[in-house]
Amino acid sequence: MDTITHGIVGALVGKAFFGGEDEPASFGPGATSAALSSPTAKAAIVACMIGSTFPDIDVFAGPLARNPLAIMEWHRNVTHSLVMLPVWAVLLAALSLPLARWLRWEAPPFTTLAGIYAAGLLSHIFLDVPTSFGTMTWSPLNYSRVSWDWIFIIDFTFSTIALAPQLAAWCYREPAKFVWRAGAAWAALSAGVVAVYKFAEVAGYGFPAWVVGIASAILAALFFAPRIRVSGFRWKRASWSRVALAVLCTYMLSAGLAHRRALAYTSEWAASRHLQVESLAALPLPPTLTHWAGIVTTPEGVWRTTFPLPSGKLESAELYAGANSDRYIAEAKTLRDVQVYLWFARFPIWQVEHVHGATVAEVTDVRFFRQNLQAWNKQLRTPSPGTLTQANLPGFTFQIIFDATGNVISHGFKRPE
Repeated sequence: MDTITHGIVGALVGKAFFGGEDEPASFGPGATSAALSSPTAKAAIVACMIGSTFPDIDVFAGPLARNPLAIMEWHRNVTHSLVMLPVWAVLLAALSLPLARWLRWEAPPFTTLAGIYAAGLLSHIFLDVPTSFGTMTWSPLNYSRVSWDWIFIIDFTFSTIALAPQLAAWCYREPAKFVWRAGAAWAALSAGVVAVYKFAEVAGYGFPAWVVGIASAILAALFFAPRIRVSGFRWKRASWSRVALAVLCTYMLSAGLAHRRALAYTSEWAASRHLQVESLAALPLPPTLTHWAGIVTTPEGVWRTTFPLPSGKLESAELYAGANSDRYIAEAKTLRDVQVYLWFARFPIWQVEHVHGATVAEVTDVRFFRQNLQAWNKQLRTPSPGTLTQANLPGFTFQIIFDATGNVISHGFKRPE
């Protein structure tokens, strides 16, 4: 899950369980003009949000250490570990208390604050495990990656479910400012839906335009329907947040059920083709839970199928039959960086070409292929010297270049043109 969404969910958890008993806005003689928060609410909510984003601090380790493979080797490692979670929670709480005093914020007691940080950290780990990138939840005891393959690493629907109720609660905290707050929040999120529609179209994962209208209408109902009979002004911020968490849990459960169905379709397709299956997975595709890729490793290569749910009707099926036995590949596999890449990759394929007196060996992971890769597939099946271009390559391609005598002269991630 992306760091921004982690922060949004952390704030949601903080408001739902650690923000204290706030007093909602009310009307009539002597009523408050705005909702009132618990004295420790600000510190508690910010702490939970920091805890939920802290694990991604490991992305800075690679640039600092100048390790190009840090995204594979170090990301989602000890900072994402359940084993190390108590250590990070206590450390963050110890650092936060003097900072809170300096800011003149009333903070919860140390043990409570450590528990809040632990909840934020746990939410981060829980939301990373369902993605296909993999999370080393038991490091440093065990460095295997856990991947449930339920949701895509960036899920705009999930992010919106987590954010919209928080904005709605903010709109209803001050009745005098409701109109402009609700209008601005609805317009901003609707514009975001349009942006996602355009992005998905460019990325090859388009969806019907009418979905934009329905999403905008749902958002309008969320922001304005509770205004009827002023019921929304009587709801506590914690209530908004707990309902949102319940919807998020339902969404995650739906993702798990969708993955189970997608995995079954992939298995059925492999059986119908009488494939000798070595490994198999169903991976979610953006932007919704209705589009999936089935990956099947066989002795002939790696098959990648795409299909929608719930129909399971096959959209495409491509075999990526790269080079598997080659002296250059064998030499490349002795390099530590290549070993790290292969440790991370779940569906690696190799390509070897002789270009301008040099030999280029490239390995990529089918897991990270983009949608339209017919050219890449044809080149893998019928390679010809000099025809493989960088523009056709998917992400996470690792390249090893040999000179005319077979010595390695360079290696690293291949940058797109």
